[in-house]
Amino acid sequence: MATTANILTLLKYYTSKQKSPFVEYNEFADYLHRYAQHHMSENSDLVVYCGSSYLETLDEELQQLIGKKQIVITSVHNKDHILVLPYLVEHYAAIYRSVESTITVPYPIYSDLPKNCPTSILTQVTALDTIYQFFEKQELNDKVLYSLVFDKGVPSILFPSNIPVSVLVSTALGKLQHLLAKGESHDYFLKKLSISNPGKELSIKSFFAQFVAKPEAALDVIKDTGETFYYWSQLFFFIKQDYTKLKDLTPEDTNILQAVAIAEIATSYYKSKASERQVKNEAFEVLDRLLKNPPYYHSMSDILKMKDPSGVLLLGQYKEDELKAHLDFLTTESQPNELPNLLIFKVSEEEGYFICKDKVMPLIIRLTNDARVLIRESLVKQWYKVLLDFETLPEMKESAAFERCLERELSSCEPILYGLLGSNFLSVIAFDDHTPGRIALFRDGMLVPYSEMLMLSRAEIYSDAKIKLPFWYGLPVISWLMSILLKKPKAKKPVKKPPVKTATRTLTDEERSVEQEKVRKLDTADSFDPKKSRKRELRKAAGEVEKLIVPPESTLDRELESYISEWNDRIGKRNHDNLTEDVNNLIRDYMRKTLRSLRTEAFTYDRIKSLADSLVSSPSMMQIKNHPALKHYIELYMVKLIKNLPA
Repeated sequence: MATTANILTLLKYYTSKQKSPFVEYNEFADYLHRYAQHHMSENSDLVVYCGSSYLETLDEELQQLIGKKQIVITSVHNKDHILVLPYLVEHYAAIYRSVESTITVPYPIYSDLPKNCPTSILTQVTALDTIYQFFEKQELNDKVLYSLVFDKGVPSILFPSNIPVSVLVSTALGKLQHLLAKGESHDYFLKKLSISNPGKELSIKSFFAQFVAKPEAALDVIKDTGETFYYWSQLFFFIKQDYTKLKDLTPEDTNILQAVAIAEIATSYYKSKASERQVKNEAFEVLDRLLKNPPYYHSMSDILKMKDPSGVLLLGQYKEDELKAHLDFLTTESQPNELPNLLIFKVSEEEGYFICKDKVMPLIIRLTNDARVLIRESLVKQWYKVLLDFETLPEMKESAAFERCLERELSSCEPILYGLLGSNFLSVIAFDDHTPGRIALFRDGMLVPYSEMLMLSRAEIYSDAKIKLPFWYGLPVISWLMSILLKKPKAKKPVKKPPVKTATRTLTDEERSVEQEKVRKLDTADSFDPKKSRKRELRKAAGEVEKLIVPPESTLDRELESYISEWNDRIGKRNHDNLTEDVNNLIRDYMRKTLRSLRTEAFTYDRIKSLADSLVSSPSMMQIKNHPALKHYIELYMVKLIKNLPA
């Protein structure tokens, strides 16, 4: 042993030489004094045990070890003895190792403790809580000797803290295997299980054989408690039923009852884990479906707020780190030469979105159609104003400048589409795309010009802007004269004038109260009309819901138009318009009835979703195929109806 000044280490060494957990106090003090004098030159920390006051220093060290429950000072034959706990821990660990090799060796119990050993040396705990805790996390050390207490009068066992809980469970299963492998016991318990489960004899035999015939895989067998948990519980019940009837229990009988108690706790733990795993897997399945629902792109904050069909947050059914691991799996795992099912694209350095691979092209088609209308209207207005001032822009004349202008407009009005077009996975998806109405996004490995993608013509936009101008802008001479007369001069910077001090008069208390009363009457002008007040509150609530369901870069009307094209697949303008109007009428009639009893404080996004769910599942809506898009359209239209309530 290397030279040390640690008292606990020296106590462990001394007890291992004496082969006893007890150390006589005076003998150890004398040993420590001689040890310090001999090794002082090697370890200067030992000098405190060389002088005449070394006993005081030793007492201080021992008191600290007593506080840490590593030793106990006890009197044996009128002499103080030090009981060293780590020695006992290692002693009983050796017994558990012998149980592993010879399964008939019984578990150590309280009566196996050395004579004169105080009960305070034990840490008494319930077996159920401790085994559950050790399955989750166990720190192996030689600091604790547990007394595992079982229910229903089963004698407790001693369990050292340096033995893994898996050893405890595997030895318990080994003892039960040893019992059931015997001819009489095997046939007896197999028969009892078969009788209690008529019609399942083959399943019972398979379960029994799997457990008894493979001792080395016992722990793996008990972990798979999905369908066989009922058989486990019945088997444990029959064994306990037979053994508890015995009046005089032998050590072997007690050992079997202890093994059953341990195995019951293990199967209960693994059953609860299997149940948690099932709930988690179902929640992830719901999440995977929601990721494919409109609007098809989802930020991390959106995913954290997702709920199951019953309105319960999914995040509570799995942990946030498990969610991140699941998303990481979806965004990295894939078949050879294929993209993952879930992709990530960025709109800015701080903001990113998840999108399912098969939803990329449908979303691009939808956003491209939306962007085309917005950008065209925006450019016509901008160019009209510029032409009205007899000025021109480079994008009106040059194709390259026009492409740059379209890129600026697209990044501003449709950042999601702009982010998708700049993603590194788009070229692969576009190559394999077979979506109806597909857009050719790449040519010769390069992204096609924005004008071609958006189907926008510089000449047409320029022509539309010119058409809006007064007629005389088309007459060269007159327009030249008017440009000179009407051209606006450059605005001069306004000169800041010093503030003018005005005389103020302090209002009297009577005048101040009159002014306050006027303001109060103006603020509560509608309070005498309950209908107006209720409508105002509903419109306000609708505005709050709109902020939640409409992206910041979009508008309510734009979202409505985009979702119509997804659920309304009628061919022909007339059929298309008729179906849209029929659906709108159904929503209006439904909301007219609902508003009679709808409380203003109950008008929330969750309430809107509930109303939309009820309406989309009605017989009138069943013939429409794309229900997710229809449901989102209904939510948006309901908000629009409430926002537009007459004053």
